[in-house]
Amino acid sequence: MSLPRYASLDVGSNTVRLLIAERMAGGEIRPLRVERSITRLGGNFSTEGNLDESAMGRTLKTLSAFADLLKREGLENIFAVTTGVLREAKNGKAFIERVFKRTGLSLRLVSGEEEACLMLKGVLWSLKDQTATQIVADVGGWSTEVLWVEGHKPKKTRSVQLGTVALAERFLREDPPRPPELEFLERFTKEVLKEMREGFEREGLAVEDLHSQLVGTAGSITTLAAIDQELLVYDPPKINGYRISRPALEEIYLRLRALPIKERRNVPGLEKGREDLIVAGAVVVLQLLEVFGLEGLVVSDSGLLEGVLLDGLEQGAYSA
Repeated sequence: MSLPRYASLDVGSNTVRLLIAERMAGGEIRPLRVERSITRLGGNFSTEGNLDESAMGRTLKTLSAFADLLKREGLENIFAVTTGVLREAKNGKAFIERVFKRTGLSLRLVSGEEEACLMLKGVLWSLKDQTATQIVADVGGWSTEVLWVEGHKPKKTRSVQLGTVALAERFLREDPPRPPELEFLERFTKEVLKEMREGFEREGLAVEDLHSQLVGTAGSITTLAAIDQELLVYDPPKINGYRISRPALEEIYLRLRALPIKERRNVPGLEKGREDLIVAGAVVVLQLLEVFGLEGLVVSDSGLLEGVLLDGLEQGAYSA
């Protein structure tokens, strides 16, 4: 007798990701297939606050292919969410309707706080020993979700406008970026994160109680782990739980920012399609470490995508 199969779908501002998994007899989840495609939905976001037509087209094409795949899988349920840029795009609702009409997939738009809590479910699923008071972060394409976690419970959550797509398009105009561009990016990122830290402290949270390592997930962070290991092929077991020291991250950042995009493509471990974003991603990670006085990074290969599946199975509240 075959085990029931389920899927989760994460339509982000840079990447669309799909997970197909089966539920074991004891309730455990066993991943069967993971697909991802960089479509850059948040790219060329207009000054009027609208999604770019080409970006929507790329994303619709990927979602159509994923929908065809899902139809062949005999799934019990599909849990699909969208995040980031669609929270502020004026034509975001119309795009979600286009997705449904073309693919039959019903996307649930989640808030920044919901996204953070779903991400934490996925992180704790793969890093089960994370019980200390700590900062957990998801550096995405349009925003960064940050949680203050005590034990396995989120004490506070914040979603800030520090996404790699938005930051790269706003600050990094030259190739490679000029020092003034990098300085502006670093200063802006630090100011946003300092304001977050001060907010945590005003609410009675003590930064000195934090574990010394940031726990991080999503594409920029997993890519930094792959680069540090010089992985020619992405290998989730080598990423999950991997630790990177702050000096090692600084070294990677200095190396990447000095390279033109064309040369960055040859860096072992750097995912194709992320070469123009990884510098901005590294800045966000390094500023998180600096602002919160942390020594390094623990990487989770699991995050929002897995959290959406786990939450969907727990709640049964939304599906496609």
